Amino acid sequence: MLLSNYIKLAWRNICKRKLYSIINIGGLAAGLCVCMLIMLYVVHELSYDRFHKDSSRIFSLVQRMKMAHDTLQLDCFNYATGPAIANQDAAVTGFVRMGKLSSEPAVIQNVANPAIRDEEASIWFADANYFSFFSFVLLEGDTATVLQQPFTTVISASMAKKYFGNEEALGKQLRYNDQYVFVVSGVMADAPSNSSIKADFLLSNASAAGMQETRQAVTQLETFGGAFRLYLKLDNADHAPTVAQHIDQLSASKKEPGRAVLTLLVDKHRQGYFGDGSALRYLKLISLVAALILLMALINYMSLSTARATVRSKEIGVRKVMGADHKGIAQQFYIESALYAILAFVLGIGLYLLLRNWFFNLLDLKIDSSFLYHPAVMAMYAALLLITILVAGSYPSFVLSRYNPVTVLSGKMSPVSGGARVRKVLTVLQFGTAAALIICSMVINRQLHFFRHTATGIDKENVLVLPFRTSIGTHYQAYRQQVDGLKGVLQTGTVRYSLYSGMYSIWFVGGDEEHPPRSLTQLEVDESLIMLAGLQWKLPPADMHQLGVDGTIVLNEKAAEDFNLIPSPIGKTLNMGNRQVAVIGILKNFHFKSLHEAMSPLALAVSKSDSPKWGTGGPGCLYVKVAARQNIPALIQQIKEIYAHYDAQTPFQYSFLDDEFGRMYTAEDHLSTIFGGFTALTILIAALGLLGLAAFSTEQRMREVGIRKVLGASIAQITALLSKDFIKLILISLVMAAPVAWYLMQQWLQQFAYHIDMQPWMFVLSAFIVTGAALAAIGVQTLKAAISNPVISLKRE
Repeated sequence: MLLSNYIKLAWRNICKRKLYSIINIGGLAAGLCVCMLIMLYVVHELSYDRFHKDSSRIFSLVQRMKMAHDTLQLDCFNYATGPAIANQDAAVTGFVRMGKLSSEPAVIQNVANPAIRDEEASIWFADANYFSFFSFVLLEGDTATVLQQPFTTVISASMAKKYFGNEEALGKQLRYNDQYVFVVSGVMADAPSNSSIKADFLLSNASAAGMQETRQAVTQLETFGGAFRLYLKLDNADHAPTVAQHIDQLSASKKEPGRAVLTLLVDKHRQGYFGDGSALRYLKLISLVAALILLMALINYMSLSTARATVRSKEIGVRKVMGADHKGIAQQFYIESALYAILAFVLGIGLYLLLRNWFFNLLDLKIDSSFLYHPAVMAMYAALLLITILVAGSYPSFVLSRYNPVTVLSGKMSPVSGGARVRKVLTVLQFGTAAALIICSMVINRQLHFFRHTATGIDKENVLVLPFRTSIGTHYQAYRQQVDGLKGVLQTGTVRYSLYSGMYSIWFVGGDEEHPPRSLTQLEVDESLIMLAGLQWKLPPADMHQLGVDGTIVLNEKAAEDFNLIPSPIGKTLNMGNRQVAVIGILKNFHFKSLHEAMSPLALAVSKSDSPKWGTGGPGCLYVKVAARQNIPALIQQIKEIYAHYDAQTPFQYSFLDDEFGRMYTAEDHLSTIFGGFTALTILIAALGLLGLAAFSTEQRMREVGIRKVLGASIAQITALLSKDFIKLILISLVMAAPVAWYLMQQWLQQFAYHIDMQPWMFVLSAFIVTGAALAAIGVQTLKAAISNPVISLKRE
């Protein structure tokens, strides 16, 4: 009965003060919506690979090698490494090898219906115990035998639908690259969105020995490195350091460099590729943004609740005189806060459902719809509601329940009492947070702008990237010549892997027992690409006809310095693997990697443009420099028709070099989007809160305003009088926000090899934005009070 009365009273108060209720509920709903969106993403990222039954015992193996100037990481091993480790160490209870044994996608075709064919990239070779080792769901087939026989494959449910429609896929045949026929031995559920291991096609490792292009990967067992990722299952996770030591001993016995690192599969995704915690840092950063936005919404509620204390002071005084104790009054305000929070939570859920797909598409996120009802997500929702109720209700109930009834009923209670100082602190925190987020958002945007617009030494403009496969064979030169002759094509060039693809060869140069070898990145290009990409010579070859001659190489400045070839590098030789090459030229440094990383030593293995290796020696990319203002769609269609004439087997693909460059900064792009959108929301929440406080303040001071107007005060003087206290708080918040934002962004910028310097204008602009938003919020109420009729306010008093 008492609870029912409290709820009725709370609802009556919500309806009575509509402006405050809208600000409170709207602000809390917006904060909760943002918090739910971000926390769903964070929970999803932290849940990676935890669905495996033995997730706490499954490890991924990498080998880190310390070079003279950097550290290299090897995550692929030869076929014999897994059995060797398992035979050596009893703590290893099982292993699985997964190999992506081709550097190019394969063409898959339905044997019974040849018209159904497409190029697929997500193809892996895997051990027979794949489904007993991991917890992926096998929908059709026998777990024990599904990958045991040669030329058998397990396909995902989506691929079964794609190639066989509504027919049963089990037992059907698929042709691989127009050569090998695989029998579908199983159908697996599509991998969950929170799985770091994703495959559309699993081919049995037993098949690799029977395929010409993959035979070497499973037969050459003494080579260092290899093509297989290796996952180990231990009897106890605590044994991982000991197992790593045993692997190091095994490597040392084979005179292989490097140090074994075992990483729990559930930790691998959030630690980032190099295990440096880079992904985890981003999660912490956006989690902080979510917490700050929710905190600001809660500050709004607490500020307005305590500010309205005097309005409800007589109610509290009468209840205390009638016998209500401190606990009962606190319960009343907690219930009222709970009602506000529940209404805001319901509205926030509605906003969340409305904006969820837009948010995921904006950040290019893929989260399974089933994950929305994952126990961890439901627990997050419940925790969010509980925290909101506890935090929102704690301070108001504490302040309001402790009023002295004698002071209240005698009319001696000041309008600014009831937590005025705390309200000022909360306002400073609120606008300080907004100012800090604005500064952070500007720094992130400027850093992203710096990444995208800094000269990299490569001419990226109007360059088409056209991948080709080995299926084009000896027809490549004819294909290139025809493309070269099209109207609007200025020049063509060939590269083994596109410059910004992140794929290149690594060679170990020099080194002995006392000095570690140096790593040297190598890119394979033809002689035309140097001019097409706008690469500049530091020391050109004495004879340009030397470019492309076997046994020669071109270095960048960094490589010449690292290998002590300065000041006369031309003609010097380097031992790269088991061959000796002569340096014939030095290029000026250019960035072929992300600006996250410092300049790396680079070698260009240059071949003649008409070399038969292009097209037959592996996949590659044809670069096409297009004239400005050229009709790109029409040109692409012409190229597509030429390509189909020479390689009908492989689907035509294209991209632009500047787009490939931009994709290297996807993480910063997402961070910039999050900070930009949520900073705007933060300012809005802070302004709404200040609007509510200003409305209450002016309402309480209407008598003073009326007297001052009667005594001759101008509208400007009244506005200044009502605004000055708020402006002081805003200025204090700006002073406090600046050093905090500077420190946080300095820490963030240090992770980049190349970064901007924070400029004073960023802090000044932040101050203008925050002050402008505050003045707009305050001005609405103060101007309204300043132009009001003093007679009405004095008569009301």
